[in-house]
Amino acid sequence: MFINNWYAACIGRELAQAPLRVRILGCDLVLFRDRAGIPHCLSDACCHRGASLAAGQCRDGLLICPQHGWEYDPAGRCVRVPAGISNPAAPPRKARVPAYPVEEHYGLVFVFLGDLDEAARPALRNILPEYDDPDAWHVGILSRQKDIHYIRMAENYNDPCHVHYVHEFGKWLPKGVTIETIELADTYVKAFHAAWDAQGQTSRERGLMMEFDVIGMVSRNTNRQPGYPETVVVATVTPIDETNTQIFMLLLQPKQGVSAADHQAMVAMTRDQVMNEDYAVLKTARPRLAASPAEELLVETDVTLAQVRKMTRDYAARHGEIDAGALAALRDTHIRVLPCPGHRTDPGQWVHKTVPLR
Repeated sequence: MFINNWYAACIGRELAQAPLRVRILGCDLVLFRDRAGIPHCLSDACCHRGASLAAGQCRDGLLICPQHGWEYDPAGRCVRVPAGISNPAAPPRKARVPAYPVEEHYGLVFVFLGDLDEAARPALRNILPEYDDPDAWHVGILSRQKDIHYIRMAENYNDPCHVHYVHEFGKWLPKGVTIETIELADTYVKAFHAAWDAQGQTSRERGLMMEFDVIGMVSRNTNRQPGYPETVVVATVTPIDETNTQIFMLLLQPKQGVSAADHQAMVAMTRDQVMNEDYAVLKTARPRLAASPAEELLVETDVTLAQVRKMTRDYAARHGEIDAGALAALRDTHIRVLPCPGHRTDPGQWVHKTVPLR
């Protein structure tokens, strides 16, 4: 697991008036909206006695701790201690919790978990411009949690050949795939996985346009098949911890030629069948964590999968990888928080220490 990246935290419409607790990278966070509806993210543990801020309430744009009523603003600073100090409006300087940048994109709330300042922070790619055209596209959003390592999930969404064997809907397709890498950068790959026809021929009109970006841990598959409407599937994978992953999936089809009922049937099939078919196989894979390339025999059709694995590991090495074992050993006796930009601009003025890095 690595810091200094954007991660999808929740579906935007599910973040309403009440604060929402999520766990990402092995740490608990609280999401809430201010009076203007703008989303914010803080470390979930109150710096006073460690109570969960998500168990509190939002009032006048502030997050109120349920245990002693300490009031936190969106920047994570405690602005009022109603009892316990002589001047309730003047809390100690260290009365604050980490605050993390937040953005909303294509119906999801993303949080940046790391200490890079705004100038150094990577931008989320607009990988789904169709979302901004609701008159032209049906949109469905799914949320699932699986006890699968997040890199294994990301690789699965960029593996063209598993479709023919794992998924019932793909077993009738010819088994051959030819891969053309169209664009390859440090954190992004775009490749066309051209499906063979019965005669072994390929065409740009038949196959999957696959994209993956480390920034946001997001994959996009655009499915093109003659006689079928174009289908766009975007999946984000967010590490809850070392062995559990939060998946958000968006499924889009054009309104021209596809009824709302047919689109909903496709969404339901994906939720109730397709995602379970992936899980049934992935839960048997060993080791549980992402495998070493030296312990797998990769072939030509694994090229995109291998690129996804390498760029993710390279990014983690550059930007900070969490020592998951050390963090787990501290969980019952200490509070550890993910670093935030404030840790760089104002170091030392924090109650809770940051997570151990490798």
